[in-house]
Amino acid sequence: MGERADGVKVDRGGSGALARDISRIRDELGALVGELDRRRRELLDVRGHVRRHPAAASLAAAAVVAILGGSVALLVYNTHRKQRAAYRAKQLRIALGRMVDHPERVARGEAPPGEKILAAVGTAVATLLVKQALARAVPAPQAARGPQEHAHDGRPRARA
Repeated sequence: MGERADGVKVDRGGSGALARDISRIRDELGALVGELDRRRRELLDVRGHVRRHPAAASLAAAAVVAILGGSVALLVYNTHRKQRAAYRAKQLRIALGRMVDHPERVARGEAPPGEKILAAVGTAVATLLVKQALARAVPAPQAARGPQEHAHDGRPRARA
């Protein structure tokens, strides 16, 4: 009887020994897969976790509620703050300061005709490319089939 590098004893006696080794390894592998499946089910069993750890579950739920409630309260507060006259006056002062410091960054007016033409051509090309991509990705509806029945591969089916 020999031994492999991983320590498993191998009987060099013939095919019967090989069949026993295969059967034993298959049984071990089946047991391992069964254990992994059991652990997966246990890990994903939320109700079981809540039953076993009610304090942790209630703290986690309270934290989620607090985070969501705080986010909503912050959004409402910021919306009301931005509507106040003092906030708007501050933003206007900042904008005017930027305009004085960098007048070249102020809106430049209407775009030159060359830019308008280039933008229109780019939009048209993009539209055509999207239409072609959609035509390739989504098959067109088939025309109404006549009296012939068709097989699943599109060829006419012979009538009996």
